[in-house]
Amino acid sequence: MIAEAAIELVPQTLRNHPSIKNHCKRVGRDSNEILLDISYHHKAMVEQNIQKWWKRGRPDIVHFDLVEALSTPLFKQKKLKVYVSTIDNKLITINEELRIPKSYFRFERLMISIFNEHKNNKSPNLIELRDNVGFNDLIQKIIRPDLVLGFSVKGTKSKICDILRNNVVDNSKNYCFVVGGFQRGHFSETVNQTCSNLYSISPYSLESHVVIARILYECENYTY
Repeated sequence: MIAEAAIELVPQTLRNHPSIKNHCKRVGRDSNEILLDISYHHKAMVEQNIQKWWKRGRPDIVHFDLVEALSTPLFKQKKLKVYVSTIDNKLITINEELRIPKSYFRFERLMISIFNEHKNNKSPNLIELRDNVGFNDLIQKIIRPDLVLGFSVKGTKSKICDILRNNVVDNSKNYCFVVGGFQRGHFSETVNQTCSNLYSISPYSLESHVVIARILYECENYTY
């Protein structure tokens, strides 16, 4: 699962900001047809002081993460289910048949259409979007895993092979791996408290797609 993912449309509170209007004019789109992107909207995010602005506005991170996860043998064998829990409590559920666009620009247009079609009660079959799904509800009512393992630089230092050996001990159970989908900061307390264990797999702060690649590779090679 990609948690607290930094992907959302430009919030209503920012849409009248000059930098947002200028960006809309440059790209020829309305403000409800643009994903919040800190590369273009940093000034508006800071000046309007939107909540946790430093963890928002990086939809490219989600794109990298999904390209990585959905390209693995585990996903192709339908042994991996992928969820994206956004920072504003939206849930994106990925269908096992989805082929994610490799081009970011195509991905961006896809996500914009999903956010907008969802508002009009039109949801593409391969991607489901739901509002107001908090992290706890997602874990307890939807995924309902037997164990939740989080990955953060603040976690206990350990190798992935040891993490799997010590935790993934029964192939009849479901395990949830949680990786952050944001650029700065750490998991919220809600996420921290929901994780059964929190691990760090490197002395460095790794990008989330690197963490996903390493976890899934080890899972493919792991035997109970």
